[in-house]
Amino acid sequence: MIQLDRRIYPGEWQVESTFVEQLLERNKRVYKIVEENGDLRGYSSLIPLDKRTYDQLLSGQIDESKICHHALAYKVGKEVYIYASSMIVDIFHENRKKYSRALILELLDWIEEILETGVVIKEFGMIAITDAGNRIGQRVGFTKVWELNEHGETYNVYKGTVEDIRNGIKV
Repeated sequence: MIQLDRRIYPGEWQVESTFVEQLLERNKRVYKIVEENGDLRGYSSLIPLDKRTYDQLLSGQIDESKICHHALAYKVGKEVYIYASSMIVDIFHENRKKYSRALILELLDWIEEILETGVVIKEFGMIAITDAGNRIGQRVGFTKVWELNEHGETYNVYKGTVEDIRNGIKV
């Protein structure tokens, strides 16, 4: 995942292996991957946060690299705000559209798996740092809510609900 991250994302948005390890210690259900013949072709990440951390992240008050310590476990009755931190495929591979579609469709099942834990998903949010990220945000039914100035660039912030995603993704 780290290698794919480095090939696609700008340096200031790349995660380190310690971030991934610490995140997985707090919640084992934060990543989904797409493989083909044993090779990683893409992955997505949904990180459950409390409202305060989620709001701080989406408004630029806390850096994404600091949220691994704030990830929540899925517990019955717990309210979570889910940060869609990554939905990435190998854009240099000829089957990239196939992998993107697989990740987007997997999102529907993944949300149902999360809901089956008894958690209450209040909202989803994402910061689109690439053109593909903007397309994905729109494709899954999110709404652009504002722009964020981060690392000397301007990025779109999107939000949505479980229903937005169910209605936005066309099977």
